[in-house]
Amino acid sequence: MKKAIAMLLCTVMVLGVTGCGNKAEETGGSTSQNSSVEDTSKENNDPAEDGYKVVYSIPGLSAPIWTVASEGFSVKAQEMGWDAEVLDPNDNLETQISQLENALTKGVQGVVITAIDGEAVSTLMSQCEEAGVPVVAIDRQVTGTSLATVEADNYNIGLALGEMYVESLGDQSGKVLVVGGPLSSSATVNRTEGFKDAIKGSDNIEIVAESATEMDSEVVLAAVTNYLQANPDINCIMSCTDYILPSVMTALDEADMLKAVGEEGHVKVYSVDGDGYGLKQVKDGKIDATYGLDPAGWTEAALEAIKKSFEGESVEKSILVAGNIVTSENFEELKNDGKLWGADSMEE
Repeated sequence: MKKAIAMLLCTVMVLGVTGCGNKAEETGGSTSQNSSVEDTSKENNDPAEDGYKVVYSIPGLSAPIWTVASEGFSVKAQEMGWDAEVLDPNDNLETQISQLENALTKGVQGVVITAIDGEAVSTLMSQCEEAGVPVVAIDRQVTGTSLATVEADNYNIGLALGEMYVESLGDQSGKVLVVGGPLSSSATVNRTEGFKDAIKGSDNIEIVAESATEMDSEVVLAAVTNYLQANPDINCIMSCTDYILPSVMTALDEADMLKAVGEEGHVKVYSVDGDGYGLKQVKDGKIDATYGLDPAGWTEAALEAIKKSFEGESVEKSILVAGNIVTSENFEELKNDGKLWGADSMEE
């Protein structure tokens, strides 16, 4: 990946995804929705002598956020006395599916998944249901039966960042480029929709283009470069994830449009995740904000949901874990409070 930026918004919330569609939710704190589902665990979920066996299938370790999430999963499972394994498919959908099918064959009793493609795993979800294995989705909704979805309130994250942009812009003309991940990601879709809804009533703001990428740095760089060349008056970029931020920043730099926050000609940049790169861009005054998520909080909530299922308790279908909008003004405070998961990986 090339060098770039970072930005904004929210955390604890759900992965259906994402309670995001619930505009009434506040983005500042931890909330959960009222819908619940009764325990669906079967007899084959009886614990082994050394505890339950659970797995967490991440998309891949290419994005730092999944490293932190997998570490949080392992730590929480150990605290609970469970046998836990992280499955790394290296961002390959077929591998993700085959790894989980193998886990089912070996008698895994609980599954946590951040799907590479939430729709493509529908058959796998049916297999888990037939085996009586509860599934909790993290950050991205899945098609098919799942016990719960744990995620940030992605819609409200996008909404909050959009409102931040509108307020900072005032009466000036706004030209916006929205850059996201794949449309199969509910997080991307909901963050985008929230941001668009925030600026919908502003006659002085126009969305110049929306670009859905496959989380490929070269694709992002090419797309943003082309849009900046065709629309040199773009003055805001909404990046749906810090993962693609380095390519966004490189494109701005190569177009001679990379100016510091507050400097004349600055292109406002907002992002989501709170990884080390994004936080450094905020701290250095190169982007306006990123939303710091809580990946360790996601996995903790997922395992607690599975535990409730094993114990016959009802489980909320949508679990939202909140985070924080990070700006240069509140960065140090949030870092000192231990609320920025990516702070330890910031490049100096």
